[in-house]
Amino acid sequence: MLRLAVGLAFIVVPMLELVLLLKIGQAIGVWPTVALVITTALTGAYIISRQSLRVVSRALEALSEGRVPVEPVLDGLFLLVAGALLLTPGLATDVVALVLLVPPARRAIARASMRWLLRRTRVRVKRYTDAGRENWEEPRPRDQGPPGRGRNGPVIDVDYERMDNKPADRQEPR
Repeated sequence: MLRLAVGLAFIVVPMLELVLLLKIGQAIGVWPTVALVITTALTGAYIISRQSLRVVSRALEALSEGRVPVEPVLDGLFLLVAGALLLTPGLATDVVALVLLVPPARRAIARASMRWLLRRTRVRVKRYTDAGRENWEEPRPRDQGPPGRGRNGPVIDVDYERMDNKPADRQEPR
């Protein structure tokens, strides 16, 4: 389903852009339309350069505080998408890119994307028992399908080791 949507987007979006450019060119003229496309690209490039510095500083701040910089990385990803859309000639992609350049809108889209992604994946947890044997556990909500594959997507394997269950002589220094 996702592949079909992406494939259709590669067909529909350029056709929509062409129709919009032709209609706007008929309404305001060729050179004002070209100036509009160039202006949106330059404005977007300027805004991206300003916001990307903030994203990098927020990521470094999160790392220095010992936090995982999930939000700054997502901001950077959506800024990259906005930049790619701004480089694409056309006005519909410029509108989508300009929406992505607004920080509250970008964060709302990032949260919705993460919720969608988390619904499509499950985590498979590998725990180490006291005897040193590996024990695979699959947390399975009641509405999920059989083990090994979630109802909505693949399983992600994760290894972890609990440090608080080790005897004191086996704990490694931090």
